[in-house]
Amino acid sequence: MAHFLFINANLTGLKAIKEIISLGHDISYVESTSFICYADTDENKYIKKSLTDIYYFEDTDKADKLLKLACEIDKKKTLDGIICIAENSMESAAAVAEALHLPFPSYHAVLKSRNKDNTRECLNQHGIKNAKFRHVKTNGDLVRAADEIGYPLVIKPKTSLNSVATAIVRDASQLHRAWQGIMDAVAREPLKMQEQYLRGFLVEEYLVGNMVSVEVAHDGLLYNAFMISGRGRSSQNELVEYRIDMPALLTESEQKLCREYTISVLSALGLSHGIFHIELILTKSGPVLVEVNPRIMGSYMPILYNNVSGNNIFRWLADIHSGVPLNEQEILQSDGVGSAIRFDVAKEGSYSPQKFRELVLSWFRPVYEELSGQQGMSQVKPGETIGRIQVIYPNHQMLENDLCGFFAQVQQEMELELLH
Repeated sequence: MAHFLFINANLTGLKAIKEIISLGHDISYVESTSFICYADTDENKYIKKSLTDIYYFEDTDKADKLLKLACEIDKKKTLDGIICIAENSMESAAAVAEALHLPFPSYHAVLKSRNKDNTRECLNQHGIKNAKFRHVKTNGDLVRAADEIGYPLVIKPKTSLNSVATAIVRDASQLHRAWQGIMDAVAREPLKMQEQYLRGFLVEEYLVGNMVSVEVAHDGLLYNAFMISGRGRSSQNELVEYRIDMPALLTESEQKLCREYTISVLSALGLSHGIFHIELILTKSGPVLVEVNPRIMGSYMPILYNNVSGNNIFRWLADIHSGVPLNEQEILQSDGVGSAIRFDVAKEGSYSPQKFRELVLSWFRPVYEELSGQQGMSQVKPGETIGRIQVIYPNHQMLENDLCGFFAQVQQEMELELLH
């Protein structure tokens, strides 16, 4: 079996570690002491206790220092692959993998993907449908870019994570307030993340249409676009994605357009030897890129994918990063629709966690849930997450009907408004 260097873990990473170890592989785990990307739950503590080879290392984002550590680990036991799905360490992981000649997306391709201005420039060079954009660093740049792009527009870091420091600006009166809000958001981040956010910002045209993500595997030989997910954005705040549906509700023609467009983007960037997560807006004139992530889909999406499809995406991850080709005949197609739903509060107030749990379970039969059964009343703030579930339905319409009924009942009986 293979020996992997696993660099940093978030929620998805810990789930991957647990599964990869269960497959019989060995893992040497390197964790940053500068930022922790997962909750300190009993389950996560248990997963970490299963690791016998852990290195706590401040500079997982510094390729030269990480390479030195990787070489020391390799001398003890030969490394067969490197796995990294934590956004902030992808560039250094790619550099280390390249130096050690291990299967991983190339450093050049990862750098180009994580810097959104380079991504969009690459698309323009290859004649791929693209959003208008400008790279900005100063307030003066911002004003000029807004005049050139026009309103509405989007401001976001050229290297970003989880829509942090991102704003939609509807007109010129909102521009400077949005810019200040972005600077304030960056200042609240750990210093290591601030370094990446402050590489610069993009002003982009606002794209109109439904948002989807395409999940693509490349085993060193071929691209396989194995899932297109629908991304439910809140009508109160469209930067909040409260729901992921697998698969997305699309026509066959729309699915084909999304797959072909995504593979053309990945080919242009030169991304290979990995599982990639690409977000698109399906505009009237076809799909247009939002962003490319040179790593596996994040948060709870891999759990949802495994639940709805019967596949094991973490096994694919281990196979690809140890040089084992995927067997496309073994990739199962999803039956029905799976949905990961996050319950975020829209307004400040109080609620009963116990009653909320009872109401959720009266509407849904989750295959995965994080719901508090705490008695009494709890205070909540806007944007606070009070629960998550994953459900599987025969079709999209039945899912939509139950969600509409549930949100209406929560607001009526509990006077609790949720983002949806």
